[in-house]
Amino acid sequence: MIPMVAVLALRSGPQGRRWWIPLPLFLVWLILVPLAIVWIPLVIVVCAIVDVNPFQAMGTAWQLLAGLRKLRLDVETREADVLLTFI
Repeated sequence: MIPMVAVLALRSGPQGRRWWIPLPLFLVWLILVPLAIVWIPLVIVVCAIVDVNPFQAMGTAWQLLAGLRKLRLDVETREADVLLTFI
C-alpha cells in the first residue's frame, strides 16, 4: 500500500534551519471537502452555461489530482526554500 503523505520542507534564511513536516493527505482532504461542497454546484452551473459535460470535467479534474503522486516542487530564493513532495 502506498502511503498518502505529503512532505513539506521549509528553510528560513540562507543559513537557517530546515524543517521537514510530513503532512498526512487526509488532513489536506479535510480542508478541501468544504471547498468542494461549494465549488461542485458552481462547476455544474458553469459547465451547463458553456455546454460542457460536467461529469467529464470533474473526471478530468480528478485525474489531474491523482497525477500529483510523486510530484516534487522546489521553490528557492535567497531568503528561504520550500520543497513540497507528494509520496
